[in-house]
Amino acid sequence: VAGQSTSVFSDPVAMEQFCGVLACNAVSSGPTAVRHLVSDWIVPGVDSQQLPPQAVVAIILHISVEARGKGCPAGTKDVISALLPSVCKNIIGPILLESLREGDEGVSSGGENINHRIAAISLRSLESWCKANEIGAVKLQKIFNSTNINILVSIADALYSNSEAVIDAVSELIDTLLQLDEREASISQGLSIAQSLMNGVMSDTGANPLDLARQITGDDDTTRSRILSEFVSAVGLQRFRFSERQTKGDVSVCRCLARTAAVVLTHAQDLMKKGTLEGSPDGLLDLLFKAVAHPSLYVCGIAVEALTNVAPSSSELSTKLLPFLQGKAIIPFHLIDNDDGSLEEYINFRERVLADGISSCYAGCNQYFLQSCSSAIEEFCQARPSPHLPFQLEAALFCMVAVSKKAVKTANKCGLCAQLERMISALAKCPSTIRCHPLVTMKACRFVKQYASVLPLCETKATFEIASELAINSFNQDFSSFGSLESIGDSSPLSEAANAIEQLLRSSPALFSSPAALSVLENAWKAPYEGKRINLEEREMLCSGLCAVLISLPQDQWTASVDNLARPVIACLNIVSNEADQIMSKGSGEGFGPLLIRLSNEIRLLAAIVQHFMKAKVDKEVDYRDRRKALIPLLHSSWPVLTHIGDTCGTHTVVTSSIGKLLTDSLILTESDEELPLLNELVSLAKAVLAKSKSSSSVSTMLTFVEMVVDKYGTNGNATIHDMVKDLILVSYEATLSAGKAEGSEHSQLIAATMFSTLSSCAKRCPMLLLTLARDGKEPGEVIHSCIEASPQTLKSNEPDTIITTVRFLAMLISALKTLSLESLDDGRRQVIVPVIDYINRSFRAEILISLVILSCCGILPLETVIDFTSLIQQILSPSQWQDVEASISAAFSTNQFLLGDEVKTVAIATFKRCSGSEYPESVFADMITDMWNMHQTDDTGAIAGGEAVLQFVEKFSKDR
Repeated sequence: VAGQSTSVFSDPVAMEQFCGVLACNAVSSGPTAVRHLVSDWIVPGVDSQQLPPQAVVAIILHISVEARGKGCPAGTKDVISALLPSVCKNIIGPILLESLREGDEGVSSGGENINHRIAAISLRSLESWCKANEIGAVKLQKIFNSTNINILVSIADALYSNSEAVIDAVSELIDTLLQLDEREASISQGLSIAQSLMNGVMSDTGANPLDLARQITGDDDTTRSRILSEFVSAVGLQRFRFSERQTKGDVSVCRCLARTAAVVLTHAQDLMKKGTLEGSPDGLLDLLFKAVAHPSLYVCGIAVEALTNVAPSSSELSTKLLPFLQGKAIIPFHLIDNDDGSLEEYINFRERVLADGISSCYAGCNQYFLQSCSSAIEEFCQARPSPHLPFQLEAALFCMVAVSKKAVKTANKCGLCAQLERMISALAKCPSTIRCHPLVTMKACRFVKQYASVLPLCETKATFEIASELAINSFNQDFSSFGSLESIGDSSPLSEAANAIEQLLRSSPALFSSPAALSVLENAWKAPYEGKRINLEEREMLCSGLCAVLISLPQDQWTASVDNLARPVIACLNIVSNEADQIMSKGSGEGFGPLLIRLSNEIRLLAAIVQHFMKAKVDKEVDYRDRRKALIPLLHSSWPVLTHIGDTCGTHTVVTSSIGKLLTDSLILTESDEELPLLNELVSLAKAVLAKSKSSSSVSTMLTFVEMVVDKYGTNGNATIHDMVKDLILVSYEATLSAGKAEGSEHSQLIAATMFSTLSSCAKRCPMLLLTLARDGKEPGEVIHSCIEASPQTLKSNEPDTIITTVRFLAMLISALKTLSLESLDDGRRQVIVPVIDYINRSFRAEILISLVILSCCGILPLETVIDFTSLIQQILSPSQWQDVEASISAAFSTNQFLLGDEVKTVAIATFKRCSGSEYPESVFADMITDMWNMHQTDDTGAIAGGEAVLQFVEKFSKDR
């Protein structure tokens, strides 16, 4: 009414928020306040009908939610447990029953009212109290046995609500109750066995402990089976309502019903497999099949995921489900030109959910599955062309791809090959207008790729040849007229063709070693140099396959074959490098970016040739030295242009990353002293590129190579190699500092964390070198001093990888120091080394230890790094005396960032003290720090101090004080 004032409490959302504040205040005040609020105010208020039901259930819900938090005061959970029967019987049960009765009166087709809201909150309250007390349906039913409320019937009645909120809440409740029942059954069985053993029951009777446990928990198991059976029956009856709501376009209710059915099926599947389910699951399964056929991907996905779990154990169910999923695999025609994201959403659903469902059908009826797909492919390949036909054929191929990982492992290879022959033969006869459709080409090539290892086993030898032709011919097709269809998802026809060819070449390289076959492959390899646009990844895949063919040739042909493979790459590098020089000479940057990318791609192809030729599998016995001899001429012929590119383009990360990869992959060619000149060339190029680098990103791309050189040659006694390794590390160090200074880094004089991985290898392989490393004119130990100074900063990085790299470097440094024998050194070297070691030890026990303790115990660092931190802390503590680290530990726990109170601080420091100078159990120490980390993650960390979590922590870790 106009002009009439309205209270904020008439808004149900505001009222529920206010109730949440009341509940939070009560819980934070302690267990006495909670008991007083519930027993002395809420229960009498409900009995006298003086309190509004919505407010009551809202307060009850929030009390249980707050009581489950980390910051609840000690004793709260005991009170919640004591109040459970009263809350269920006197508050939640009656209000739920009344709200369900009143909720849908006068509401014929959906819509929400206040009773729906009350019912939904009541169901959520019941779920939350069950979670807080860890009770399932069995114990819940026992609580209500003394009342006239059949709680399970009330829960089943909630499924008939027209409210989405109610059905969603009841689905969550059923899932929670059944999960808690399963957990309780497992715990009860374990405790029964343990109790029987302790009481000597086995020695007296000789009974099997499992049988004895089943006898003790038999009543609850029987009740649980009966409850599950009732839920199966009750939810199964909803299939008629599902069809009704689908007809009316009510997707929300259909989704909720499908979700509830999925939850019940998941928990009942063991009873179904054992045949102990009371009644038939047909109604439940029928509802789920209706959900699979629903046009909504969300509704369908819920049902498919549930049926995926049970289909493998039932041939009948798999056979029935397969046609539904095959139909769903056809890309909806109306989505093709839709730019609202629906197509991407469907592709994601098909690749993740539908593929798993199809794979489960194969597990349940593999022969029927293969025959069904073969028949479908033959039918579509012979049918009259139509706009929809390519989508249908693509779906049939998708189904075969989805099961390929399981299918190729089958023991019945003959049965699989027979069906593959049918499919490949049908594809070969398919009209080109259908076969050359990009969707069909992509899926046919992926199909060939997935089954490439099996195709050589087919009785009809032409099958492998036909499959190879299908893949190779894809390189000669033009898909530009198909627009967006040329690339759906994360793939493309050429990408799939390259993958297929690679697998075919790997599975049977000898079949491609004829001059005619090599000519075809050579044309495919040279296609990008003749105007064909093929991505780098696709070319690398093709390179991998070609190397598999080359390695199968006679050894005297290897050098010429590798040279033939690399020749167009090197020629392209020379041409593009000259074009880049011309642009730079003019001082114009126009067109320079694409040239850099092309240079990078071609250098990566050289790296791919080296990598794949060295790794290619071959049936005959091959000496790896012969492989290296075939590749070394390739590097020598490419060295002039690579050196020029490094000199002119070494400041660009896109180029240096590719040069770094080529150097890293080529390092395998320097296995003996005979290849020392090649090693010198590799190192020289790396040093030249590093000297040109002006950014930390371009430096980091080269450090993998530096690390591998250190790891491989750090222990080499050859003086030339030792100097080579030392110079390479120092050039990397200088480049790191220069890059930091050029980028204006606050700590430009401190070594960047990107180099810690390299120096970890140095600490492992040549610790003496690391401890004395310094540039000309600098004090010995310059590099290690820089590392130690940088550590407290890099430990605080926002990047988990940087943190872990730093921690592992520090841990490796500690391990390296333990291996050093100062007595074996002459006086001169000892005088140089000892001050450096003393500095390292002081730093570990001071700044570094403080940083480690604060970051881990105060919950600041990422969770995935906690274990590495605790291990490093123990490595520092175990050889240290308490008086050497006490000040650092006390300082760390005295910071404002530690919020757990004096009790935790006292226990933690006592544990740290026990770790110093002794071997304390790593698992206990890690558990303690992880618990402190977890307690700091709450939104209201200050409430933790003095709370339930702190009490448990103190009891847990002060037992052996």
